[in-house]
Amino acid sequence: MRTIKKKLLAVITVIMILSCFVFAGIAFDGNDYGGDGGGDWGGGDWGDYDSDWGYSDYDSDGSGLGIFGGFPLVPIIVVVIIVIIIMVGNKKNKNGQTPQVRPGQGSQGANVFLPNRNDPIQEIIRKKDPNFTADDFITFAKQVYVDIQMAWCGRDMTPVRPVLHQNLFNTTQRQVEEKKKQGIVYHYESIAINTAYLTSFVRDKDFEYLTVYLNARMIDYQVDEKTGNIVRGDRTTRWDMRYKMKFVRSTDALTKDKVSGTQGYNCPNCGAPLEITSSGECPYCGSVVTTGDYSWVLTDFTTVRNDTVDDGIRIPPEDNQ
Repeated sequence: MRTIKKKLLAVITVIMILSCFVFAGIAFDGNDYGGDGGGDWGGGDWGDYDSDWGYSDYDSDGSGLGIFGGFPLVPIIVVVIIVIIIMVGNKKNKNGQTPQVRPGQGSQGANVFLPNRNDPIQEIIRKKDPNFTADDFITFAKQVYVDIQMAWCGRDMTPVRPVLHQNLFNTTQRQVEEKKKQGIVYHYESIAINTAYLTSFVRDKDFEYLTVYLNARMIDYQVDEKTGNIVRGDRTTRWDMRYKMKFVRSTDALTKDKVSGTQGYNCPNCGAPLEITSSGECPYCGSVVTTGDYSWVLTDFTTVRNDTVDDGIRIPPEDNQ
């Protein structure tokens, strides 16, 4: 900003000097410089500032001089515009009206590439599960991601327990309780998912693991519960994050219907609305639904790091036949 100001100051100085020569020429050469007394500056777009300079009626004696005691008017208008640009630019910076986008924790794995394998993974899964589609599952994964972030901010993971593997739920809930003791409240705002796709699929004799790559941006800051002061982050910076979400289910499980978390979660065994008990059981049929025996549950949720591995596609040889 200092460099820009110095350059603008130099421009203003040159304009003023040239204006003096113009004024001297007008004053002493005896020529008649007629003019219409107005300048037409159409709607100028200066960032968020919209200036509309229309025709103005100036009191002129036909010499082309403005109302400033014979000082040329056009250079003055130019100077005024430059000053306005500087003021608007400073205001944006001070008020934080233009949030910056910065890489989040996932930036440390910027060189790690997890490829899009939507089509081959869908083809493999549909051989035994014809109702499965990559698009439906990605929609499901996106909703799970948003629901988890909101549950973390609410310091209660119960709303997403139906789609969290029991081990992941227990680990995350302990972390939530620790944040409560510390009096820290997380805030995730303006969440926007940019990219999400299936990136790896692994199947053994008992379970199959489906991994989703997800890239999202959000405002992330932490607040002291007692004082309300921000202790980390801010309300304007948007962080760019890259995640690896691994889901698991039994090899015997099949897709019964389109998976979606937008209206809550249903028991994958009996279809009843889920209100999970402390043991992860459906209160209607008694099925433990957080183990992946009936449907996909999230078993691992991490940012992409330097040590993140691409699991690729690995299935038993007989499944290729």
